Amino acid sequence: MVVAACGLACRGSKPKRDAAADAESVVDRQAGPPVDLVGTVQDSRGMPLPDALVIAWPKDKHAGSVVQARSNPDGRFLLAALLPGTWTLLAEAAGFGTLELDRSVPDSESLVLSLEGEGRSLGGIVLSGAARPEPGAHVVLGGPGLRWTRETVADAHGAFSFAGLGLGRFAVRATHGKLVSATASQVIEEGTSHLAPMRLLLGPGAFVEGGVLDDMGRNLPGAAVDVLTMPSDDLPMACQSNSEGKFIVGPMRPGRYQVLARLEGHVLLDAPEISLAAGNKVRVAPRLARAAQVSGRVLDQDGSPLRAVPVSVVGLVGGHDEVVVLPGALPTAAEAAELPPGWVARQGSIRTALSDAQGHFEVRGLAPGRARLEVSPPDKLPLRREPLLLAPGDSRDLGDLAVPTGVLVSGRVVDQADQVLEGAQVEARSSGKPARPAIRVTSDPQGQFSIRLPVGEYAMAVQAKDHAPQSIAVVRAIGHPDPLEFRLAPLAASADGGLPPPSRGASAHRQ
Repeated sequence: MVVAACGLACRGSKPKRDAAADAESVVDRQAGPPVDLVGTVQDSRGMPLPDALVIAWPKDKHAGSVVQARSNPDGRFLLAALLPGTWTLLAEAAGFGTLELDRSVPDSESLVLSLEGEGRSLGGIVLSGAARPEPGAHVVLGGPGLRWTRETVADAHGAFSFAGLGLGRFAVRATHGKLVSATASQVIEEGTSHLAPMRLLLGPGAFVEGGVLDDMGRNLPGAAVDVLTMPSDDLPMACQSNSEGKFIVGPMRPGRYQVLARLEGHVLLDAPEISLAAGNKVRVAPRLARAAQVSGRVLDQDGSPLRAVPVSVVGLVGGHDEVVVLPGALPTAAEAAELPPGWVARQGSIRTALSDAQGHFEVRGLAPGRARLEVSPPDKLPLRREPLLLAPGDSRDLGDLAVPTGVLVSGRVVDQADQVLEGAQVEARSSGKPARPAIRVTSDPQGQFSIRLPVGEYAMAVQAKDHAPQSIAVVRAIGHPDPLEFRLAPLAASADGGLPPPSRGASAHRQ
């Protein structure tokens, strides 16, 4: 899903252009004078592709960082300030194949990036209520695979056209003053040849206005406001709050909508849902809270810092993990490599950071409220801390978090014919008081399993489909225990339906 600009009817500030739309780079100026790289993106027939994303990164990671640009209506792009050397280029456009190649900079040859696929043109006419052409109407094109909306203005005959479209689903809508058309959809597939002209009929629209507030009730200027149809039509409208935090969005068709707001350093508290009727105006006040952050240090049980350990903070709603749907096109691997950890998740739901060489971590962009901290080091026991109660703008230092190594208990699961059992569930339940939650794993294709446990005594049980379960009353997780073996009998072999006694292998390997 992409977000459509409000066009002429947006009376806040115009939305800021997507960061990926402008060429950008951060370079090491001591490596030599930078140069610009200009080129063209086209389809397999040589037709220009507008709004393609071109990303470049140096083969030598110390020579610069990721640079990106967006092609113009003629398919041309400019990658600014590249240091001399070899760069890897990646080009993509919705509905076309992705191209990756290496390029020496500077290079006098013309750079042409040809993507696999043939572009199509989608057009039509904008009509008023009297079925007469409406010149000057603002027409916007979007779709679930597009990074940006595309916009054009109907000509003197009310006609419009978008060229260079790949495969996928597209949505088109027209506005003119206080009038708006319904959103029309078109699917382009491999076998699509002729695209019938669209007819966009304008009618009275509705408007949404209001102000964006923070957690203290103060106006927030510069906040992006998105108004989404319910269910989505792939063309939300967007605006930006002005210096007083006010905005107005429209015109929109009658129906149900949800209003979202975004601002750096803040997280969304609520998203008002509204119903619009033709010609009316509805006031809303979406609220944002100052984001919180959590910091600390990850250590092993001997007090040594642990590097590159993922530390996550999970927002909790009613005691359960918050699950969200992420709209829009996901970033490419090259883009994602430059993004902060956890960026892809919605602010305030799940945020992750890695500990540095000294074990320090800092997780930013957290929503106020109840949350859970999870530390997930490899080859050690995971650590959880909950609940964390975070206030708006909170900066919480959790200090040193010691992660125990635990004990690795391993073994295998077989049947009475010594055939391995894949997918058997192995459960370890603490015998201590208070009892810890059960820890479960499944056996792999070789029937092997390994389960890391805190030091202590455990009751272990195994169950597999069409086999009688088996258990061991006491397993001592300490030191380096010998492997366990569970030998399960078919259900038919268990006459009384109860648990059979532990196998000789399991009994022999108790610790």
